[in-house]
Parts: sequence; structure tokens; C-alpha cells
Amino acid sequence: MASTAQANLKGSARLGSYLKKLRTGYGYSLRGVEERARADGGEIDNSQLSRYEKGICYPSFDKLRVLANVFNVSIQSFSDVVDLETLENIKPALGAPEDLIEEGVAALKSGDHGAAFALFERSIEILEEEPPDAERLAMIGRARVNQAAALARLGKLALAEQELRNALRRAETLEPRLRTRALLALANIHADQGDGFLAEMEADKAHTLATESGLDRLAAMARHIAARVLGELGQSMAAIERYRESAQLYAACGEQFEAIRVRMNIGSHYVKLGKLREGIRMLREALNEAREGGHRRLEAYAWSKIGQSYYTLEDLRRARSCFRESDALAIYNGEKQSDILFLNSFYEWQIAARDNNPTREKIAFGRLKVLRSSLERRFPEVDQFDDYVERGRNHA
Repeated sequence: MASTAQANLKGSARLGSYLKKLRTGYGYSLRGVEERARADGGEIDNSQLSRYEKGICYPSFDKLRVLANVFNVSIQSFSDVVDLETLENIKPALGAPEDLIEEGVAALKSGDHGAAFALFERSIEILEEEPPDAERLAMIGRARVNQAAALARLGKLALAEQELRNALRRAETLEPRLRTRALLALANIHADQGDGFLAEMEADKAHTLATESGLDRLAAMARHIAARVLGELGQSMAAIERYRESAQLYAACGEQFEAIRVRMNIGSHYVKLGKLREGIRMLREALNEAREGGHRRLEAYAWSKIGQSYYTLEDLRRARSCFRESDALAIYNGEKQSDILFLNSFYEWQIAARDNNPTREKIAFGRLKVLRSSLERRFPEVDQFDDYVERGRNHA
């Protein structure tokens, strides 16, 4: 965050616009924000906030912390907003909103998440220039849900959650399919952030709505998320049962990508249950399917999971080889799959420590620190790393 501020000392127009939207969304005046901040034990002058909103100057970290508290958002969301400023130059100046949304959907499917975000954002800007009617509100809702998907894949989970909540505030304008997708996306984000209770509740709502509306693919996704939450709670057998339910539904819908991902998760749970050989066999089968289908992220994820399995078997040479394969696949289209790269670095760090190799250990730890700063998703390896860093601070 500090480096972004230093590189942009004159302020950020995008951050300014974001701050103004937050303030007006809460119905606060500039003075009202100052008073609210003071009531919460913070200090921010209304004239300072005015300059931030105009993009004249950039807030210090302390001021951002105060604003995050006032507007009930994460500090990371401010950093993410500034990061997205680099996409301004690819945003189309003109275009019919419906055409921009379709182009955005195509970009999302092709893996060009930055272009997808820019197209969805521009469509929303154009739609909001005119008085709202039922058709415009429905298109805005569709654009927001898809924009949230692009943000999530760019690793901007806090911003994705905000877009989804904005869309669901007008749930009556969303068709059942879109409303179900929004609930599922929220469930995924909360699962990523380690809030299993909220994720399970949203997945159940989505499953009910999908079943009532005859949306089998979305019902499969709801079961998929429920399985994930059960797995993260350590209930592997229950998770496998839910995964198999979702796999059957995916297969019936012809969803190859998701079916492969589910089979990877089943293989991972076999490993957790101590059925290592069977688990690795299933993961390798899923890896081959991912490669044949051209699913690069899934291929990278499969190599990482196989590497973790070999780590469990204490075959460290094979584990390292798998992590290298995964790393090579986890960077494409100018985007880093930070969650996969973090997992690979975490186990490289563990292997280096076991090998008593301080140089490799230091390099891996450095990578983990860099990746952790841009990672919002929570999983056990993230928690272990955070605990290690916190213990180090306490002993400093």
C-alpha cells in the first residue's frame, strides 16, 4: 500500500470517486464523516477528505484506517481500487451497454479478467447516465454480478463482495438465475475468507432457489460450496458425499470444468483420509483431463495438490518437481494465481526447513510475505503462516 501511495503522490481519481460513493451511500456530508470518525476515536478533517475525493492528494495509511472504520470496509479494498486504475486505459469510450456486457462475458470465459472488469464497469457507467427503468436495472444487476466474478478472479474479494451486495439490494430486479449466482458468489467469497457459517447459509439459500427454479447447474454449485465448507471443517467423509452429489449434477449438465475440479477435491480428501495412492491416482486423472480441456488454472491447481500429496508421503524430490510445474502454469495473461503460488511457496518453505537449507527457506519465506499481502482468501496454510509471523513479532 505504501509503495502505491509513493508512486501516486498526487492522489488517485479512482480512489477519490470510490470514497465519495461510500460517503454518499451512507448519506454522510464531509462534516458528517469527520464527526463519525471522531466518535469512533479517529481523526480526519473534512477538508482533507474533500482533497482525497478530488484526487488531489493520497491518504496516509492512518487516514485510510480511519476511513475503513467509518465506512465499514477493509483497508485492502482501498489498495484494490487503486490497483484497478491501470485498467482505465482499456475501458471502451463508447458502446451499447448490452454489447459491452456480452463482450465482458466472453472476456471472462477466455480468462482475460482485466478486460472483463473494464467492460462491465463501462456498461454500468453508461446505464447509470439515464433514469432507471426495469430493463436498465436488470442490466445493471447482470453487469454487477459479472463484474464481481471478474473482481474475484483478479483477487479483489472485498470489492467483489461489495458489488454482489449492491446487486442483491435490488434482488427484485434480478431473475432467479442471476440472484442464485450472486448468492453462490457471496458464499464462495465468505468461504475464501474463512467464514464457513455465512458461506453455508448462503449456499443453502442458493440451493433452495436453484432447485425451485429448475437450475440444476446452480444447484450443483451450491452442493459444491457446501462440500468445501464441510471439508474445511475437517469432515472429509461428509464433504466427499456432497462432492459426489455435485459431480453427478455437473455431469448431467455437461460442465466439464467443474466436474474436473470436484474430482480433484475428492482426490485431495482421499489423501487427507490416508488413502494416499488412491488420492494421487485421482488427482493425476483430473490433471490429464484439465490439460486436455485447456483449463490452465485447474492444471496448476492439480500439480499443487499432487505436490502436497507427495509432501505427505515425504517424497520431497517429487513434491518440489510438482510445485515447479504448478508455478509455471499459475502465471498467465499478466495475472498471478496468488492462492496457488502461495500454497506452492508454503510447502517449499516447509521442505527447506526440513532439509535444513536456510537459503531456500529465506527465499520461500520472502515469496510468502509478498504473496500474502495481496491474498484475501483464507485456508489452513494462510492461517499457519500468519500465526508464525505473529509469533515472530511477539518475540521480537
